[in-house]
Amino acid sequence: MNNIKVVLVDDHQLIRMGITALLKSEDSIEVIGEVNTAKETLGYIDKKKPDVVLMDISLDDGDGILLTKEIVDRYKNVKVIMLSMHVKEDFIQRSIKAGASGYLLKDSPKDELIKAIKEVAKGDKYFASEVSQLMVSSYVNKAGDFAEKKRKLSGLTKREVEIIRLLSDGLSNQKIASQLGISHRTVDTHRTNIMQKVKVKNVAELVKYSIVNKLIEI
Repeated sequence: MNNIKVVLVDDHQLIRMGITALLKSEDSIEVIGEVNTAKETLGYIDKKKPDVVLMDISLDDGDGILLTKEIVDRYKNVKVIMLSMHVKEDFIQRSIKAGASGYLLKDSPKDELIKAIKEVAKGDKYFASEVSQLMVSSYVNKAGDFAEKKRKLSGLTKREVEIIRLLSDGLSNQKIASQLGISHRTVDTHRTNIMQKVKVKNVAELVKYSIVNKLIEI
């Protein structure tokens, strides 16, 4: 198997030297060149034809994310891994949208850097653990916001959604009343109101409606 050819794009010489030193002992990866400006990058890639570009997210003379989009659009076989000092949702989302195959922190350990390059070179994606955690957290928050919007559109109160979730877990009206600290009759009233609001006839239809509209998770 041929070595993975890597080009570094970063305007800090110490960063380039550090990354080159980390990769020097890895036989399957070859750093074939370094670039310190956005202006020189495309021409250099055209000349060297790397497999992977390690891209500084912010260059003195340009935006690394915009440059990544140009690279991805122009060179279909070149993969880009973003390098940044920061775990910021805006940077991550823009990088993914631009076509980056990975996102690493500049202080990533040697093993992670090598793993990322290998994964990306074979067509996979790789994100630093801190980045992945932020992406998952953002997704969960957005999913929660979506469910809340759905709840408001359906006209259901938070208490009614809570009762739907308990019904979907198979709890009887009596057990729901006990768990929520309300009377059995109050649960009956809520249940009747819920059925009328979402226009269903029984609990099975109610659970199905709630799953489809993401009011509850399965």
